[in-house]
Amino acid sequence: MVRDLIEKGLRAHQAGRLAEARAVYEQVLALQPRHPDALHLTGVVALQAGDASSALAFIRKAIEVQPRNAAFHGNLGQVYLELSQVAEAHDAFRKASRLDPGNPHFAVSAANCLALQGRLAEAERQLRRVTQTHPGFAFAWLNLGNAIQEQGRAEEAIEPYRRSLQLEPGSPDALNSLGRSLHSLERFAEAEQAYRQSLSLQPDSIVARCNLASVLIDRGRFEEAESVCRPAARIDDPRAGELSMMLGSALAHQGRFTAALDAFRRAADLGPRDPRAQWAYGFAVHATGNPDQGIARMEAALALDPDAISIRGALSAVRRARGDFAAGWRDYETRPSRLNFLSENPQLHPVLALAPDLSNSRVCLLGEQGLGDELFFLRFVPLLKSRGADVAYIAGHKLVSMLGRVPLLDQVIPRGQALPEFDIAMLIGDLPVALGHEATPAPLPLSALPSRLDEMRERLHALGRPPFLGVTWRGGTAPERQLGASWSHFKRVPLEGLGAALQEVEGTLLALQRLPEDGEVAHLAARVGRPVHDFTALNEDLEGMLALLSLLDDYVGVSNANMHLRAGVGRTARVLVPQPAEWRWMSAGDESPWFPGFRIYRQAPDGDWRDALSRLERDLMASRNRGAE
Repeated sequence: MVRDLIEKGLRAHQAGRLAEARAVYEQVLALQPRHPDALHLTGVVALQAGDASSALAFIRKAIEVQPRNAAFHGNLGQVYLELSQVAEAHDAFRKASRLDPGNPHFAVSAANCLALQGRLAEAERQLRRVTQTHPGFAFAWLNLGNAIQEQGRAEEAIEPYRRSLQLEPGSPDALNSLGRSLHSLERFAEAEQAYRQSLSLQPDSIVARCNLASVLIDRGRFEEAESVCRPAARIDDPRAGELSMMLGSALAHQGRFTAALDAFRRAADLGPRDPRAQWAYGFAVHATGNPDQGIARMEAALALDPDAISIRGALSAVRRARGDFAAGWRDYETRPSRLNFLSENPQLHPVLALAPDLSNSRVCLLGEQGLGDELFFLRFVPLLKSRGADVAYIAGHKLVSMLGRVPLLDQVIPRGQALPEFDIAMLIGDLPVALGHEATPAPLPLSALPSRLDEMRERLHALGRPPFLGVTWRGGTAPERQLGASWSHFKRVPLEGLGAALQEVEGTLLALQRLPEDGEVAHLAARVGRPVHDFTALNEDLEGMLALLSLLDDYVGVSNANMHLRAGVGRTARVLVPQPAEWRWMSAGDESPWFPGFRIYRQAPDGDWRDALSRLERDLMASRNRGAE
């Protein structure tokens, strides 16, 4: 009778009818209170029903009756994991493995407990032993790859993942893990392929969707990422918070903060203690017109994780964008470019503070950011010189010639050459903090070479009649062309809209776009309805570009190095600012204190450019009419 009841309970159990199975097992226990299988199976049902405490009691009783039953110890380990008692789980799995050494599951579970305790090297050693004794066990190879990857050796983890997939080609977990390694190595195309395979095997997997959306965002394919997230973004699962984060990110990187707000709000609701989710929601609130409420949210996110460098740095940028420079510069030393520079140049010790009197001090300034940032921060050099310092600047090769003509720089040395003797080393991005938070000095004055000015005058004269208008529609490096995933500084204005805004504006148009895509200049010309002359090659000849920007009657474009050159020669421009705005263009307003006279045209929080481009067209037309009077 007892055997029949156990079999009846197992049938219900296997069919997922847990309450019925437990009732049958309890009938057995009423007849034989120390029946080991009934005690064990009742504990298993309780665990599956979410009652880990009851499961612990029943399985312990089963072990008292049959202390050498490996399966009992294995399930005891699962109960301890559910109760977050990882050390106890490790002991249970080890005992199960010793009792049944032919079953590699127990040894792998024990190793995973070591990993959960942060003992990754021990876990790796144990998993290597399992793969040696059970080379055909795919799960061991998968977990070995995980242990290696968690130690930061993503390249080495790929081989165990591939071994796991050879043994079990349809493993979505192995494909996801392989994708994560490839993703961290910035092998984006291969990572995408692995994630897509995993998702095809588990269409309902939130993890697979998040991973695929993440790599699509890193490749700059924001609309595709949005489509991956949307089918499951509203599902009733606590883990959907991460998917909502991905959806919000995909929308935000299209400049559609109004649409992103709802996704980030859901992520914040599902993760009240998740600093990333709280920060993202706060940033979206700020970007959609509620700056005070947004700042408060972001500060609360930082309070959840005060050591979060990314949040601290982002909050610093938001404060600067609002004009709160004293607070905004405070955490600028957390910027990734600075941290990377320090890691790659441990022999240098750049300072963050300067004495009021630097007489007889030799200061060596080092750039760690892009060309535009170099030019931007050099505006602080006059303040440095006012303290009596002798200043040497280590410049990128494109800037050496023009910076060599700046009287305030005592030496300009090409990057890669030996450093001069110095008393103080400083990164140029640290100058605002070292010299005072409140200053917004004018751009560093630059001068074009007379011979290049003559050359550019001749080229312009050959094109036709003034006014001459330069145009740039994209800034930064497109994500798919990058070595890294720094898409946050990628800026783009739709050529269709820009062309329409320029169609009725009189003048000769010049394309100054760096690395234009095939057909872009011709496409703009077709949309404008007249020639757009190609001067894009001057982006590799900054002396020529500086001369041209000195002569142009007007310049329209996104923020890029040319905007800094234009400011350096004392001319103004019209800046197209996507959402979210770079801090130097401020979060609101038609001008920036950093670029007096520059006119700003902002993408709307919903991603629409129409109002900004309509204003641009009106302003250009008005400017031309004034010039004709």
